[in-house]
Amino acid sequence: MVTDDAFILHKINYKNSSEIVKLLTQSQGRIDAIARGSRGPKSPFKGQLQAFVETTISFQGRHDLKTLTQAEQTGHAGAPAYLNQVAMLYCNELLLLLNMDDEHCGAVYPVYRQLIHDLGRSDSVALLLRYFELKLCALNGYALSIDHGLSDSDYLVFQPDHGLVASHSKKNCDAGTFRRFISHQPLSTEQLRGLNRLFRPIVNHLVGGRDIHSRRLLLT
Repeated sequence: MVTDDAFILHKINYKNSSEIVKLLTQSQGRIDAIARGSRGPKSPFKGQLQAFVETTISFQGRHDLKTLTQAEQTGHAGAPAYLNQVAMLYCNELLLLLNMDDEHCGAVYPVYRQLIHDLGRSDSVALLLRYFELKLCALNGYALSIDHGLSDSDYLVFQPDHGLVASHSKKNCDAGTFRRFISHQPLSTEQLRGLNRLFRPIVNHLVGGRDIHSRRLLLT
């Protein structure tokens, strides 16, 4: 039996009344577990398996699909704005698409927990997502940085083999904006738009070109 703190990333109905729950745990990495009878009216899991709420879980099993034995919410379910909820779904989808090992999942757990907290009350949705993507890039071997020789007015483009390099044709985000971004300085609306355009192909590369369904609902 293992007990850990976790967030529910996704649920899939299974057989008559059960669910397969995809979880990000604090110390056990990403796991899938079956919650037997969780959709039944008298299930002890009733109301405890909600996304975006930190939950203490217990599970057992030696195979890839564990068996969930207990779940109790320790966080609080808020009522964020629609765009913020979509942003949370987007983050969950990214974590499901990325094949991170247990060590990386452990590193991203507190970042994700803080992100969910911030998205519950912030209007700066796009900026919060870009910082989360920046962290995911670092955990997946892409520590994004720019050459000191680039001037602030040079535009950037992402190349998988080289990282961020100067672009002579594509005008997305300039080096000055990116430097402000990584040093957590305020960005104008136009600067943020450029940053959004810069990160889109970066994230596409991280997930191997697979479709990110929730992205269609985001206005970033």
